[in-house]
Amino acid sequence: MIGILTTAVLIAFLILVVIFLISALPLYFAVKLLNGRTTLLKTAIITFISGIIVSVVNYLFKTWGALIAFILLIWIYHETFRLKWHKAFLVWILQLVFIVAFKYIFGFIAALFGIALSGIF
Repeated sequence: MIGILTTAVLIAFLILVVIFLISALPLYFAVKLLNGRTTLLKTAIITFISGIIVSVVNYLFKTWGALIAFILLIWIYHETFRLKWHKAFLVWILQLVFIVAFKYIFGFIAALFGIALSGIF
């Protein structure tokens, strides 16, 4: 019984790690495109930490939280990926472009196999 539980926990943990790595791909590609210094693991960790920081800032500063969080996110990109300020801003924009592109590519591939993703996207 303990072996089955351990296996289930391990599988759940591996699925979680894969989800974090997949969610970091748009940022990773954007940073690499602009010659930033990163690895996929570092990008996944930065994505996770910056998500927590942005959430806390938005919670603490109701009125100006979005602006403060945005500036903080650009600063995190600037410092961790060793980018200039304008490149950190471009990374943020490119990340959004890659997210939209992945969404449509994944939707097209799913449609080829007859899978409707209208409720997901």
